[in-house]
Amino acid sequence: MLASLLLATACASAPARPPVSIGTGQPRVDPVTGEPVQPKPGETFDTSQVDEPYFRDDGGLTPDFMRGKDVKRAAVLLPFTHPSANVRSEAESMLAGVELALFELAGTDFLIMPMDTAGRASTAEARADEAIKEGADIILGPLFAANVGGVKQAANRKSIPVVAFSNDPTAAGGGAYLASVMPEEEVIRVMGYAASRGTRTFVYLGPDSPYGRQVEAAMRAEAARNGWRVASSAFYPADSGAGDQARQIASVVKAEYAGSNQRVGVMIPERGTRLLAVAPLLPYNGVDLKRVRLMGTSNWDDSSVWREPTLEGGIFASPDPDNMTTFKDTYRRIYGRAPTDLAAAAYDAAAMAVNLSATGAIQHSGVTDPNGFMGVNGLFRYRLDGTAQRGLAVKQIGGGGASVVEKGITQFPPGGS
Repeated sequence: MLASLLLATACASAPARPPVSIGTGQPRVDPVTGEPVQPKPGETFDTSQVDEPYFRDDGGLTPDFMRGKDVKRAAVLLPFTHPSANVRSEAESMLAGVELALFELAGTDFLIMPMDTAGRASTAEARADEAIKEGADIILGPLFAANVGGVKQAANRKSIPVVAFSNDPTAAGGGAYLASVMPEEEVIRVMGYAASRGTRTFVYLGPDSPYGRQVEAAMRAEAARNGWRVASSAFYPADSGAGDQARQIASVVKAEYAGSNQRVGVMIPERGTRLLAVAPLLPYNGVDLKRVRLMGTSNWDDSSVWREPTLEGGIFASPDPDNMTTFKDTYRRIYGRAPTDLAAAAYDAAAMAVNLSATGAIQHSGVTDPNGFMGVNGLFRYRLDGTAQRGLAVKQIGGGGASVVEKGITQFPPGGS
């Protein structure tokens, strides 16, 4: 419903330049009063209610007030009527993130078209077909990995980029790019930080779940790339205790640091109360916490766990909080609630689309600009395989809080990732 004012520059073969800034999450300011102008939540186009003043004489759906403009269109495919209330709430939060990006960056020639997938693969594919018929230049969504295949298959018929929100790397590629902060990127970042401080041996203690398996596989892949070692992995049932597995890992850890003066990295990719139950099992089983480096994913970016003494000194990767502050504050002021992590991802995806529309670069080559983009989730760029490389920060728990001990990079090196 709105339009871009920003510019993207430079072709892929040009010398490296700073990433394109695609917004901060701060709404535009009224030029007369100087006060922030707030968007009205929910004021987006619903394609199930096509009627005047919309028309299609330019080959795509166009509001009357955009008549005569070179309209760019982004379809937003999300599960607004999913059976789960939590999923519906997430979809609404993501749409709000899209709205906020458009309100900050856009003018009057960029249209968003929210479409309900209900979380079903067949529905998502049908919505993608409708979006293409309505003239979509880019598709933002869907949310679930199982829905991505049919959507990108439909989009590929017109070479339309799909920016989906799954964190399953198997959904990436073939014209689909994943906007979520992937566990693999968090693992790469936190292991690299630990290795730079002498930790080259790692163990995994975590849930036997798709997410846990994804983290553990990423650890092994990163260790293999760098000549480090994953000494052991222990998976406990996601819905029961971890006592036996913690004893196993404790035994391995003690044996490892007995013959070395270096800390052993222990990855526990848990969150909330589960993290508070699992982490203390290590000292309970005789692990000297001064001889290990506890590590986590962005699941640890939760103030409710930071006072646990076992986690003191633990490190985890997350988007740089400096990039998120304005976005979170603005979102909370406008919508009356905190944004979800995926709301920030949706903001960045929409902001990138608006930005690319200014130069007519809403195409695969624009999305995969090797110089990347700087959004509210920090620096990112899409690889040709559809996954995103990110400039994440590293935070350390201490004193009942968590502070940044190493900021994320602000510019990628020249060339592809």
